[in-house]
Amino acid sequence: MVRRQNIGKEELIRQAAIHVFARHGFHNTQVEEIAREAGVAVGTIYNYFPSKEEILLSIFEADFEARIGSYQQLRNSNLPIPAQIRALLEEHFLLATDRGDLAQVSVRERFYPGKRFKERIHKFHREMVQRIEALINEGVAQGWVRPCNPRIIAHALIGIVESVTAGALLYPAQEADQIRKEAPAELVDLLWNGLKQEEASA
Repeated sequence: MVRRQNIGKEELIRQAAIHVFARHGFHNTQVEEIAREAGVAVGTIYNYFPSKEEILLSIFEADFEARIGSYQQLRNSNLPIPAQIRALLEEHFLLATDRGDLAQVSVRERFYPGKRFKERIHKFHREMVQRIEALINEGVAQGWVRPCNPRIIAHALIGIVESVTAGALLYPAQEADQIRKEAPAELVDLLWNGLKQEEASA
């Protein structure tokens, strides 16, 4: 059962759903199971979420908003572009380690076929791509990054990170943690060798 810290009912239900979805998968989960995990009545869940799909959407939305908040803090830090890319990767994989159930749900359920779900997820994804695009564009303007198509690079960067995140879930916990621990440095080297201007130094 989810620990009842000083969190509201909506967040309590969301956290319970993450744990249950991670164990059983979205399609195999009943709302009653989420209610038991959260320690609330089924009716309470429907006071906050009209459907199981809305709970799943809320999980993705909350994760996206948290990542955007962290991204904005990083962009306001005035760190050099290479350091910002490294910090973004480090935070992503740290969260994937600390919140393994959320990482599993994010990887496994992001292709849920509902039309409204897909539209909302695509909106989140486009917004993230736009923000990475802006980071790459700034890198080009400052001379860190070679001239390139920043949209393609943004999609590639996100795709690589998602692939490594999903791949880590195939291994036992200790090996998965090692992959996530080493991933930021490995990916920064991989990406930066392809992106940097010849005279730029990280």
